[in-house]
Amino acid sequence: MKIGITYLYTICNYGYPPKFSDELKAIEKISEMGFHFLEMEALGKKHTETVYANRAEFKKKLDDCGVHVHNFCIVDPDLVSIDQEKRREAYKNFEQTIELGSYFEAETIHLASYAPPVEYIGAKPYDLDKEYEFTEELRVRVPDELDWRDVWDVLVESCKFSAKQAAKYGKIVLMEPRVGEIICSVDSLIRLINDVGEPNFKANFDTGHLSAQRECVPLALAKLKGMFANIHIADNVPVNMEHITVGKGSIDWEEFFRILKKMNYEGYLGLDLSASDSIEKDLEESAAYIKAICEKQDIKVEM
Repeated sequence: MKIGITYLYTICNYGYPPKFSDELKAIEKISEMGFHFLEMEALGKKHTETVYANRAEFKKKLDDCGVHVHNFCIVDPDLVSIDQEKRREAYKNFEQTIELGSYFEAETIHLASYAPPVEYIGAKPYDLDKEYEFTEELRVRVPDELDWRDVWDVLVESCKFSAKQAAKYGKIVLMEPRVGEIICSVDSLIRLINDVGEPNFKANFDTGHLSAQRECVPLALAKLKGMFANIHIADNVPVNMEHITVGKGSIDWEEFFRILKKMNYEGYLGLDLSASDSIEKDLEESAAYIKAICEKQDIKVEM
């Protein structure tokens, strides 16, 4: 297994989305901490254009620091818009953006299902127009005309399209479950994978979000056997959505890694910790905790 860092580190330290110069600083810091595997994100059209325009400089910085981008996230809520014109435009942008993931040699392309089309009273989950934060309370007004079957059909269509486009580049597409979004539980994730029916469409297993959703994380992992191709790893106490240092929450990590070993999982573990004043220390402690458990269970890990 390979321990890396997700883009949450960059976002929480440098902004949502971050400036180009700060993204280069983040790559240097990640390397200085001893990590060599990274998840990058294209956060909407404007940020994507910046990343694309500076892709050669990004690649040079990654190579100079010995950091490999293994997962590339394409963030565009219009991919699942029930407005067909918005969705078609997002599909065009996706075709261009996936070139970036291929350019950075990422093995996987990462998606989310985004917030359902309801009216939010207060904060909306993962709003690109606002500062990145975990929303603890969701209050909504459900439109009378909402038909959940339409929402689901659009999501399936979008994921099918994304998987077929990614297949042209030999890439796997991942769907992440997140609290407050269309896909928020392990069973909704399994249903989506089955409905999409593309061999390169799999799950991103997110321990923090599934714990916050009050899933039993080891059981959720067992349910998704053969259906996931990447892991976001953070601890959590399921009274909130905070992604905390591994070993300081309520997840049973001994059982989690025992199951991973039985599954012969050799992929990535992306540390996905919330912002804190001690984020670098939290990341290093999490990596040390994981390595200690893996050593006890005779699991090979690298950073």
